[in-house]
Amino acid sequence: MSLNVALIGPGTLKGEKLLELLDESSLEIDTMSLYEEADSAGRSLMFKGHACRTKAIETFTGDSLSLVFVCDADVPSAQVQILEQMQSGAVIDLYPQRYVEQPLLVVPAINGEALASIDAGRIIGVPGSATIAAVLALAPLHQAYQILKLNLTVLCAASEADRKGVEALAAETARLLNGRDVDADFFERQIAFNLIPDVGPVQASGFTTLEEQVMAQLPILLGDDALEVDVSAVRVPVFYGDMVIAQAETRQPLNLDEVQLLMDRAQGVRFDVAAKQPASLVNDVIGQDVVIVNRIRPDTTGEGGFGLHALSDDLGRGSALTALEIALALHSG
Repeated sequence: MSLNVALIGPGTLKGEKLLELLDESSLEIDTMSLYEEADSAGRSLMFKGHACRTKAIETFTGDSLSLVFVCDADVPSAQVQILEQMQSGAVIDLYPQRYVEQPLLVVPAINGEALASIDAGRIIGVPGSATIAAVLALAPLHQAYQILKLNLTVLCAASEADRKGVEALAAETARLLNGRDVDADFFERQIAFNLIPDVGPVQASGFTTLEEQVMAQLPILLGDDALEVDVSAVRVPVFYGDMVIAQAETRQPLNLDEVQLLMDRAQGVRFDVAAKQPASLVNDVIGQDVVIVNRIRPDTTGEGGFGLHALSDDLGRGSALTALEIALALHSG
C-alpha cells in the first residue's frame, strides 16, 4: 500500500536523519510533504530522486495522510491541536512531552506488540534518545534479574540541543583554538572543553526536564511501575551521541556466564564480554544502528546488582531510527 506521508521539521537534526532513513527504507511512499518554519519554507529537498519543496508549518492541515512524523520541538499550538484531532493515519511524534495526555510510548524492540491494537489517528510517542539507549541495554537484564532500583548518569552531546547546539560547540571550539574568547550565548555557559551539570531547565523537583523525562519514560517501557529510577544528566563537549552509565539493584544476582547469551538474543543491542577494549563513542558507536554495551559487572556486594555503560548514536540509533521502526511495524504488510 502506497502511503501519503508528512514530516514536520526536516531542518532539525532528527528530521534530517529521519528523511534520510525514509529515503533508504522499504516503505512504499506515494507522496512526501515537508513542513517547517515559515522563514525556511520553500527550500527544495531531495527524496526518492525527486525534489520536494518545503511548506510553512502553518499550512499543515493533516488531511488525507497515512503517516505524520513530527521532528520539531516547537510546533504551533494550532497544528498540535490538528495532530490531536486526526481521525485517520498515525502520528509518530519525537517530542511526546508536548501533549497534556501522554501518548503511547513505543520502542519496537521492547514493546512493539502495543502497535497491533492502536486506533486510527492515535499519537505514538518516540522516547528521548537517552531513554532508548537505556531501555535497549537494560531490558534483557531486567527480564532476567528484575531491576528494583536504578541510578543513571546520562552524558548528552551537543546534538541533544539540535543543530544550534552543534553549531555552538563548533564555534566555541574554533574560537578557543584560535586564542579568542567565546560567545557562550546558546548554552548560557561555555560548552567547548567544559562540562555543564544540567541538560534542560531545572524544575521544582530539582531535576532537569531531561532527567524527569527519562525517569518517567523508562518504567513505562519496561512495564514496571514499581521500578525506582534516579537520573543525573551532564552536557559534554562532543557533537553527537549518548552515554548512559547505569548502576542497578536487582532481585536476583547477576550471572555473568548468562549475560552474553541474554544480550545476543536481544534486539538493537550489542555486547561482547570478550572485547579487549571497550567501545568508545566517537570511534566505535556513531553511525551504528545498535546500542553498544560495555563493562557489565556485578556490584561489589555480590548480593544482587550490576553496573554497565551503554553508548548510542543519538540520531542513528536513537529517535530517528526508532520512528522509522514504528512506521515499518505499522505498515509491514
